Amino acid sequence: MQYGSLTSTQKATFDSKQKDSIRNPTFVLWIEGFGDTTDYILSIDTEVGLESLRGRGNLNIGRAIIELNNKDGCFYSNGLSMVNPCSRIKIWCGFSGLNIPIFSGLVYDLKPIGTKNTVIMNCRDYMGFFFDTIVKNSSKYTPKDILEELCDKIGVLSDITNNEENTVAYNEINIRNQKMIGVIESICDSIFCVSFFDEEGIFRVFEREYSNMTDWKFNDYNVSECTLLADTEIINDVIIEYRNGFYSRYFDQASIDSYKLRTRHINIPSLDSDFVSEKTLGNVEEPLNYDFEGFKFTSSENSSMIDTVHIRMKGSDAHGYISIKIYADENDKPGDLLGISNLKASGNLGKEFFWEIFNFDVPIKISPLTDYWCVLDTSLVTEGIVYTQINNSQIIAKHIYYNNSSWYTENNKHILHIIRGNKYAFRVAKDIVHFYKSPHERIKIVAPSVPHLQLMDEVKVDIKKMGISGRYVIERRRHILTNQTYTTIDTLRKVR
Repeated sequence: MQYGSLTSTQKATFDSKQKDSIRNPTFVLWIEGFGDTTDYILSIDTEVGLESLRGRGNLNIGRAIIELNNKDGCFYSNGLSMVNPCSRIKIWCGFSGLNIPIFSGLVYDLKPIGTKNTVIMNCRDYMGFFFDTIVKNSSKYTPKDILEELCDKIGVLSDITNNEENTVAYNEINIRNQKMIGVIESICDSIFCVSFFDEEGIFRVFEREYSNMTDWKFNDYNVSECTLLADTEIINDVIIEYRNGFYSRYFDQASIDSYKLRTRHINIPSLDSDFVSEKTLGNVEEPLNYDFEGFKFTSSENSSMIDTVHIRMKGSDAHGYISIKIYADENDKPGDLLGISNLKASGNLGKEFFWEIFNFDVPIKISPLTDYWCVLDTSLVTEGIVYTQINNSQIIAKHIYYNNSSWYTENNKHILHIIRGNKYAFRVAKDIVHFYKSPHERIKIVAPSVPHLQLMDEVKVDIKKMGISGRYVIERRRHILTNQTYTTIDTLRKVR
């Protein structure tokens, strides 16, 4: 909840007037270049939200529709708007002259209404700046730094938490010649956050699951209308592709069993992607003559996990399945088994060599500068031949195979491979599934003016006549004001 610049005494008075059976709603409109234009207002209708009505991953641009008396041609005259494009506006409202901010933004356009001596002023919050502006370049490399830089470029304030997700460095991010709003959506996707401008016009970024606990309660006495909306969408299987062909995956089997498979494939900028190992040069064919055959690799100095392995492979009339197994090194031989990849159908291998992708549903945690073994398991290939491509330069004991209950190494063979991991991509995939794996009840509440609630406020709902109760988070707010009435409309998601 927010009370603008009210003092503690004024806040107590505001709360008291909020609860009065007979209230005196008031408001103030400030327009850049005009100052206080409250006397001209006929009606105000504002709406803000965590996401646009298009759904997950789409930023919402807040809007305000203001009807004004155009007496003396103050706002529109001789076919021309007297209000400069992108003039800043701010709206306060409350009771008996105790007003708090509910909207800050920009004038988008202004039009007369037929023959009436009135005009409609359409406004957007500062997210509209991001929609209209192209990014030329950025010298910043963390979500927090990039977002703050974008806010500085358009002259708006930001308040972004200095946590791990917001301050991890991007390895690569190309934002040149893109709309700012698209860049922000990509960044929010990569850290599973939402962003919006608050009532004061300050840019905010929050984890999608965050909520601000309040003591406010919607009940039978302060709610005019309550409507059940469609439940939130279900996502129970998420693939985060952080580099072409490299991805982390997370799924919830219980949700899949209950609601069927609901998959989402998301491309995000490369967030601190771990390069683990690679050998990419070489063109010698190597048939996999043994059920278990592979190579030794040493993890790079920045390694922490493995989620994807690319192997250069082809097939010849092969049928059955292949998987990859990662082992710890024990005396220059495979030791403890650390993980097994998903199965790949050998019948899908091409006739020419191609980079084949093997992914681990549970990423493998590894240590930097440490030896490991990557072994191809072809024991389920029943027909045909599977080939890998190798580098045959001089090298000692990098190739290994299993035969007659023993491991054997060979020299001058090294299977072509690329191995990477991304703990942040896995965390995002896990967060998305955790948030969306079950449907959440959504409701719309119409109430006689509750100006001090905010997006992401968690409130109590106890509407006995409809049997609706629990804790809900506000995800969309609308204010409708005239000189006689003031109504708020909230869209809420149940959290418990």
